[in-house]
Amino acid sequence: MSEPSQQLKKLLAFRGAQFFRHGVQRLDKLLAAVAHMLQTKMAPSSAVLRPYVWAYGMTTGQVGSVPLVIPLPARPKQLLTFAFGDAYRVRPLRSDRSHASPRVTVVGPQTHGRADLLVCGRIDTFTIHFQPSGFHRLFGVPMTELTNVAYDAQAVIGPELPRLEQELGDTPGFAERIEIIEERLIGMVGRHGTLDPVAIAANSLFARDGIYRVSAMATDSGLSERQFERRFLAQVGVPPKLYARIIRFNAALDHKLRWPSRAWSRIANDNDFYDQMHLVHDCRAFTGESPSRFLAHLAGVPEFHTFFATANRPRHE
Repeated sequence: MSEPSQQLKKLLAFRGAQFFRHGVQRLDKLLAAVAHMLQTKMAPSSAVLRPYVWAYGMTTGQVGSVPLVIPLPARPKQLLTFAFGDAYRVRPLRSDRSHASPRVTVVGPQTHGRADLLVCGRIDTFTIHFQPSGFHRLFGVPMTELTNVAYDAQAVIGPELPRLEQELGDTPGFAERIEIIEERLIGMVGRHGTLDPVAIAANSLFARDGIYRVSAMATDSGLSERQFERRFLAQVGVPPKLYARIIRFNAALDHKLRWPSRAWSRIANDNDFYDQMHLVHDCRAFTGESPSRFLAHLAGVPEFHTFFATANRPRHE
């Protein structure tokens, strides 16, 4: 068989280089589509607001055309989130359809996994993380109306919200946004008075990672268990025993996200589960999956691990 001509060799080399260049371009486009660069900041509230607000958070940056998917399990926090960039999208479990979340959203406590959060485009969100009874105390909303739902905040808070949204949107700095919101909330604290014993017990339950018996909370509040459970439900939105389980599960998840090499058996022991199978049982109840499988979904989205941070260990990264 004869050698290929010099002209044929040049043509083959040209085609090879062209194919390689096109392959690199396609790879660059793919990487750009899936790449993301986000930063999440967290800061505790001031001492005056600490009984009502646990912390503030802000996430900014850019996500490519392929959205990040954040699974949302049961979680105890009540949130007020302002979106100044592209809105998050919410996809209910076992559905291939999603809808845009409101520009300002109130999220109540969640008792089970209901949806995935889809994050894409330009991201600029500011979030207030309330203490268990904080939203109820400041806004007077019966929390059972917010359990397992998320609403357009204007329908819940009222007509003064757009002005606040405008102020926060015109102020890109994290510290400056906190100053604006704290001025508003401190004024509300003065109108609504001090916390009652049930609110104090709920905040203590959160701070103790869910390890606080209902009978002890009732006694410390000067109430019978039945009275305590009824008032707790109105202020927090979830019965105290179930709420304690949800807090404890989020605390365990937070521990594992902070220290990935730590064994699940130790995580279970440190968070007052009977054993590792007890933790697995609660994880399936609150996420629908095993702990390791659920954790795998969170591996690529560390900027959203603050969703699971617990009250006595706010994240600052």
